[in-house]
Amino acid sequence: MSSGITPDINQLLALRHSAKELQLFNPARVNSLNAGINLSHARGRGMDFDEVRRYQAGDDIRLIHWQLSARLGKTYTKVYHEERERALYLIIDQSISMRFATKVAFKSVIAANLAAILGWSALSAHQQVGGVIFNDANSSYVKPKRSRQSLLDMFNLLSSEKLTRPQGGLINSLQFILTQIHSGSSVVVISDFSQISPEVERYLRLIAQKSELTNLLIYDPIEANLPISGSFNFTNQAQQQLEISANSRSCERYALPFAQAEQHLRQFSRQNGMQFIKLATNDDLVGTLKRGIKTHGK
Repeated sequence: MSSGITPDINQLLALRHSAKELQLFNPARVNSLNAGINLSHARGRGMDFDEVRRYQAGDDIRLIHWQLSARLGKTYTKVYHEERERALYLIIDQSISMRFATKVAFKSVIAANLAAILGWSALSAHQQVGGVIFNDANSSYVKPKRSRQSLLDMFNLLSSEKLTRPQGGLINSLQFILTQIHSGSSVVVISDFSQISPEVERYLRLIAQKSELTNLLIYDPIEANLPISGSFNFTNQAQQQLEISANSRSCERYALPFAQAEQHLRQFSRQNGMQFIKLATNDDLVGTLKRGIKTHGK
């Protein structure tokens, strides 16, 4: 049984059963540039040309076969299908801000569990899986492979916390992953996004131009809202201490920064063609992923 403080490799292995409930990677043909994590974007080598057919309402005009349409006097469009193997890159935040929880488990543990579910789901759809695990000081990279071993390597790093690359932090991880991804890949950033900055946003945009990007925000319920009564003490490794006495006014003032940060990330993601999913530490992981994917783009 996991303590909820550090990722547990046995729990990560067991989550392969939960992953069977998800169908995140659709092998069906697609003819659209708008999709969530379960569909491909037509962004370079992630798509292979399949056939030409008559234009149908709703088809993307950028896929019209203009030469053939002009020659035959009727509008035709190109149809693409996914490459058999695509890569899923998981960027997993294990920094100090993620080591907090009042419900179920630390945000860092929830992030690891989500990565396991996504990884198992990708492998079951014959996708390559790999990515970056980072904390404040260090990181480690696992090259994507269509192999259980790549996922097990990530699980070992998460449970042992032995990260070897001397470049930690979200921005360094984004900079690195940008040099690794190929067009048509999927990238999922699993974080509380406490390190968000204009520079981080710039690299997220660059990644989204090459891949299908999902920003998965992890938070603890008490970060969003205080209970309506009571006194609460927060400490930062005993260096700083904050005491809050809850009442309607203090609760409203407390909730505002989180709501603003969440709304900013949501709008930023939508404006830049990224998927956004918000998940609390006490949420049902599979259910929230399903709902987030279903409502993407609305």
